[in-house]
Amino acid sequence: MSAPALIGVSASRGTCFARRIQLGEAPEVLVPLLRRIWTDTFDRDTDAMAAALLARTWVQLAVDPKPRRWDQHPPVPGVGYPTAGHDFPWRGSLRENVEGSLEWLYLLDLDQRRLVAYEATVHGRWLRHSAHHLNPAEELFVTQPALNDGGPEVTVCTVCGATDEIDHVEAPSMAGYGSDITTSCNRCGSLIATNPFFGDRLIRKPWPPPAPATGGP
Repeated sequence: MSAPALIGVSASRGTCFARRIQLGEAPEVLVPLLRRIWTDTFDRDTDAMAAALLARTWVQLAVDPKPRRWDQHPPVPGVGYPTAGHDFPWRGSLRENVEGSLEWLYLLDLDQRRLVAYEATVHGRWLRHSAHHLNPAEELFVTQPALNDGGPEVTVCTVCGATDEIDHVEAPSMAGYGSDITTSCNRCGSLIATNPFFGDRLIRKPWPPPAPATGGP
């Protein structure tokens, strides 16, 4: 179900710049769409995609938007439908209260080519929901349908294939703001650690693990 959202880029010390999407979507819809826009429209140029997204406020994003007679402005090819307004990008902080009817915030990490999704809580705060590589081949943990019909979705490690053996630890950051977050696989030890000062660190462990060294003759 569509709901107002923000999309933009993260900056220093937890600040961000973003534009409003009137008809935003949850990550399971918007993440695949942004991956297609990144690949098909911008040839995997993350900086160019971020500049285009921040240039306008949006009614809706779309890979192949068609002209519609009721739109006051023509669609932006390969990106979506802009609004008629000429407002400035929103500048704020993840520590600020969520204002208005926003449900989602999506921030591009330009260096890591990643998209981090935040959801608005009932307390009016942004809560980190998930992180996604724009190139899905670089994804460390993915969510897949349940093995049994009607069951909950499962989290799978793309290195060793472990299912629901993932630990997620979040604590106040030593940087003085934000959170230190570590998501790791209990089977192979692969992990992704996020720090508001240093950003993301991804470690893929070898799998199968190397055989233990044997002694000499």
